[in-house]
Amino acid sequence: MKAIFYSVNPLGWATSKWLSYFWPGCRYSALNGIQFKQVDPPTLPADDWVLLRTLLGGICGTDLAIIAQKQLPNSILQAFGSMPMALGHENVAVVEKTGPAVDPSWLGTRVCVEPTLSCLPRGIEPLCPRCRAGEFGACENFADNASGSAHLPPGTSIGYNSRTGGSYGEFFVAHQSQLIPLPETIPDETAILTDPLACSLHAILRSDYQHAQKILVYGAGTLGLAIIALLRSLDYSGQIDTIDRHDYLKKIATDFGADNFLELPESNQHRFEIIAAQTDATVQYARFGNYMLSGGYDIVFDCVGATSSINESLKWTRARGQMIMVGTGHGGKLDLTPLWFRELDIKGAYGRQLEHYQNRRIGTYQLIHELIAGGKLNAANLLTHKFPLNQYRRAFDTAINKPLHSAIKVAFDFR
Repeated sequence: MKAIFYSVNPLGWATSKWLSYFWPGCRYSALNGIQFKQVDPPTLPADDWVLLRTLLGGICGTDLAIIAQKQLPNSILQAFGSMPMALGHENVAVVEKTGPAVDPSWLGTRVCVEPTLSCLPRGIEPLCPRCRAGEFGACENFADNASGSAHLPPGTSIGYNSRTGGSYGEFFVAHQSQLIPLPETIPDETAILTDPLACSLHAILRSDYQHAQKILVYGAGTLGLAIIALLRSLDYSGQIDTIDRHDYLKKIATDFGADNFLELPESNQHRFEIIAAQTDATVQYARFGNYMLSGGYDIVFDCVGATSSINESLKWTRARGQMIMVGTGHGGKLDLTPLWFRELDIKGAYGRQLEHYQNRRIGTYQLIHELIAGGKLNAANLLTHKFPLNQYRRAFDTAINKPLHSAIKVAFDFR
């Protein structure tokens, strides 16, 4: 099979980091650890696993952070992955082969694979406390090496694990518990959005959105746009503002339900004045161009994860409000004064789980499919570009330089 692999080499990484200022394409080369290879399909780690044939593989922002070298060289995420890894966890696939312990009726079924490699897929018993509570996205065993009946190396999910393969390849493997059958009414182009929609839904359900009057979504990429659409699908009727530097996203943001699209200005002072005007807050001026607000939004969802967006999200949240970290954080210097001075409630949102929703427990993926199939959620316009796998350089360039291509979600098409 053909697949895209990533394996970091410190010298190559540093050289690529320097060269990228003159030759951006080096980030998609072997120098930066990216390889397009022909390999055998992965074998089943245990009898209760299946082999899947990829239909679509979505390019995630976390993958792009790796490829674009935004992660720090000493990122703690290195402890939760194993290389060489066949990238890709967003997927639509068909069950191609079943292990002896799997019901053969799964064969030929079109699915989305929930990619988290928590205790159950690993075959670890007893389950860790988080997995027992249905919070498998916060599993304590992601870094375990070869424990459990599947003997998997470290890795939070398919695509960050050297054993399973990923959806940037023609085939990958998954545990039977990870298979989410797709309703026939949901086409591939919508189904490939399941994972980013689920991550955004999980972030919303981590928040106290029902009691918020004003919400800011910082960043109108896939995750931010999904949060806007999902808030409205959950019947949130309060004010939703979104802020981004790229105005080509304005129409889809407002179509999804944003009340105001705020274009992020270059001036630091102007940014704070815009937010103050939207929330009836007042700007507080400190020395050397440092600013703060009295007032702000009830909830801010940071869907960017940059040092600047985190700092501003903290400062744009009202006292005792909530700031939800959704985007992949890249590290850097943070001003945590608002955290203690304004007594903020800060929550991280990673992946998916068994959600508490309308007095029931339901998987995040299943809830997304329910909302789509029931006509409550329509996010089909988020997928803007598809590429065959052998055009991976164009695909990565389009996904990293989205404004140049008016791109939102980019995917590999294996059909």
